[in-house]
Amino acid sequence: MKNFCAIILTLFFLIFCNSIFSQKKTSEEIINSIAGLPELNNAILGLYAKNLTVDSVIIDYNSKLSLCPASVFKIFPTALALEILGPNSEFKTEIAYSGNIDSSGNLNGDLYVIGFGDPSLGSLNFENHYNKEAVLLLKWVNDIKKAGIKRINGNLIADASYFGKININGKWLWEDVANHYGTKASSLNYLDNLFYIHFKTGNKEGLPTEIIRINPPDLGIEINNEVITSKNNFDEAYIYFTRDSKKLDIRGTLPMNKSDFQIKAALPDPEMYLLNQLENALKINGIVVTGKKEVIFNKKTEENIKVISTTFSPKLSEIVRVTNIKSQNLYAEILSYHISKKFGKSYADLLKEFLNIRGIDSRGLFVDDACGLSRSNGLTCKQMTDFLIYMKTKSPVGDIFLKTFPITELKGTVSKYAIQNTEKNKMYAKSGSMNRVRAYAGYIFNNKGEEIAFCVIANNYGCPGFRMRKIFEELFITISKLE
Repeated sequence: MKNFCAIILTLFFLIFCNSIFSQKKTSEEIINSIAGLPELNNAILGLYAKNLTVDSVIIDYNSKLSLCPASVFKIFPTALALEILGPNSEFKTEIAYSGNIDSSGNLNGDLYVIGFGDPSLGSLNFENHYNKEAVLLLKWVNDIKKAGIKRINGNLIADASYFGKININGKWLWEDVANHYGTKASSLNYLDNLFYIHFKTGNKEGLPTEIIRINPPDLGIEINNEVITSKNNFDEAYIYFTRDSKKLDIRGTLPMNKSDFQIKAALPDPEMYLLNQLENALKINGIVVTGKKEVIFNKKTEENIKVISTTFSPKLSEIVRVTNIKSQNLYAEILSYHISKKFGKSYADLLKEFLNIRGIDSRGLFVDDACGLSRSNGLTCKQMTDFLIYMKTKSPVGDIFLKTFPITELKGTVSKYAIQNTEKNKMYAKSGSMNRVRAYAGYIFNNKGEEIAFCVIANNYGCPGFRMRKIFEELFITISKLE
């Protein structure tokens, strides 16, 4: 009965939304329609849209209110990185050694893995670039062999000093930082700094779940599993760090009747994990390391080290594309550190300077991270729309930037939205969502092929996220019909 009632209410809601948005409306009618919805009675809504083809503001509602933007915030670091660093930029990782190699192939010194801020090293997002993890490690081992090294009488060192030690952002929620979207950033990232936990769930609601394996299995992590089985068909399990980074609590629910349900978790020490994997690869290939493994965050690498292998990342434009389409928090954060390092200033200060120099009002902009995970971030809809207009009309990388956006019906986080996606009528947009936050920003091409830059943000709405998504979907369709 409960399920039947829920279905009826959902159908009523969708019919209601369709009726208020289906006909062509004026801008004022659109604002009144959406602002008058009961789901938004206690919400804060901001909306700004400008037709670039005819240079006319078509909707302006609370456009100067500062709202929490969620992942829409990624538009800033990805755009700035393309313009400041260049779309063809690459980030390197080096294998190097100190000391000397004797005639017997003994390295009397240390072997280094030196990170220079590649956010994507070994990532499955770029499997065609790095190939598989084993292949990347084997390439390094082969380069070490080519240098004449048969034995390492020294330490294996991960040098993550390029950015220095990066602590977990203090403005992120505790329930976020151990999960896959809250991974710790480093100068030496590896496999997106993730590991995977596999569960078997029960056949009835409320039954305990069982962890059947962890991949990779050799992390030395202890997990307290409090996850139970649910009729809900979603992953609602959350991972929490304890005082000991090697001990995790997992709470929440997972769908019932799953023999192997995988969730992703933040790797506590990606640099050390990489060293462990490299040491194993060296051992398999007959190269013994006699010393210890060490991660350094302050520059200790000897000046006379010799580089024997260099691995380059995909081009920045490809990294930006994955960042926006898959909403990769780690990549956005690393890009902000590259921008900051280039100018020797904080990312927050540089972003505001970038906007001000280009005539975009930075008042109301609050920057506590680059990816949008912090609820302390603030952004106005006019600010973001003005930035999108700059990127489309004046930025030297505007065309490249547009290609990194999710596209309706094709790819990414807005791929299911019901814009027609004809040659004229389509939408390129970055979405953002967290609990009681839903935001979108990008470009809509209307029925005439005219281009509309827009940003819409809703905070503290009184309905489930899928309903807010449907409200905005109908809004975008209606905007595409504006003349």
